[in-house]
Amino acid sequence: MTEKKYDVALSFAGEDRHYAEELAERLEARGYSTFYDKNELAHLLGTNLYDRLSSIYKDEARYCVMFLSKHYGQDRWTKHERESAQARAFEEDREYIIPVRLDDTEIPGILPTAGYLDLRSISIEEVYQVLVEKLSGTTSQPAPTDISTSAATESGPGEFALLLTEDRKAYFFPVQSAYWNSTEISLELLPESSEDAAFLHSLRTNRGSIVPIRNPLAFALGDHAAWVSPQEIAQNISSSQTVWKVVLEEDSRGQYPVDNITFSHISPDRIAEMRARRILLDEKLDEKLEELPVHFQNRTDMLGSLNQIALEGLICEGNGFQIPKSAIPFLYRSVGQTVGKFEKFARLISVLYLKLSNTVEDVLQLDLELLNPEELQIRFKGRCPRQGIGVEPPIIEVNGICRL
Repeated sequence: MTEKKYDVALSFAGEDRHYAEELAERLEARGYSTFYDKNELAHLLGTNLYDRLSSIYKDEARYCVMFLSKHYGQDRWTKHERESAQARAFEEDREYIIPVRLDDTEIPGILPTAGYLDLRSISIEEVYQVLVEKLSGTTSQPAPTDISTSAATESGPGEFALLLTEDRKAYFFPVQSAYWNSTEISLELLPESSEDAAFLHSLRTNRGSIVPIRNPLAFALGDHAAWVSPQEIAQNISSSQTVWKVVLEEDSRGQYPVDNITFSHISPDRIAEMRARRILLDEKLDEKLEELPVHFQNRTDMLGSLNQIALEGLICEGNGFQIPKSAIPFLYRSVGQTVGKFEKFARLISVLYLKLSNTVEDVLQLDLELLNPEELQIRFKGRCPRQGIGVEPPIIEVNGICRL
């Protein structure tokens, strides 16, 4: 297939722009080239828009995402974009148009039986994940009609899953395949050591015991994390390999009320940023005292000491998940000699800590690069949990060096 200028072209009505913009931000943060008109104003200025848009939607993108709504059906420009995209889809014997429905408005040329994603029952994050799967070539399945009950993820080569026990023992497993829907996660894992296989065997043993596992496990895969409980653990042994089938159920026992506390004029998103810096850069409170209000800075003053203790507690315990320090330096001492594997493992454990501590709801960007045996460079952007109805969730960013 000829290389395209854009990985994704977004087609939407102006009234639905906020959905397209959120998806564009996520795709671009991942490094995908996205045609989103607001980001192309300089290039579109002075051109024949009719011809230029026809070329983009017909010839220049790998996929076209259409946000279908009553507004989409009424807009003349979206009609032109749709017709250009449909001409391309007619020419190619593969899926090109990915419909995303906002309501049930009938759109000419989009059959009611066509597979689509439904934003009434899923999030933009889930739409983004489906696109990433398609763009990375990790799934050949068409977009499901309703991803809220069926969100398949075929993992690419080199993908790992993380299971973390209550005592913070981390197990990283190569993933042969993964399927994660709204309540259940089904995995095919390839343990690399006898210790890892023994851990899975212990889950199977505990699953069938009279006294089941009391506390859920922490789980991470890709940009997602959840508290889980094992439901099924089985082995499939062949002459070439042993594959473990693991079925996990998302577990609400590990969930706590959302933290939304303003402490001594320090906002919740500032506290979330400090916690993210602890997770990613192993940054201590003492290193940032000069940036805090003056009543935090005097260590000999009783009020200052109490304020520091209270703030440290808020940073350390996000949503009931204790974070006294970053897990990254300890992880490096375990697997640092394998550079590629360390970066993947560090990313996974960072996603787990960031999401289960309720520091962020969505990971928009997380890039890690080992510069030398003592320094890991990190670039992170995440969306905090929503803090009220009608309030845009803040975006936090962390860029820096984690000392190993």
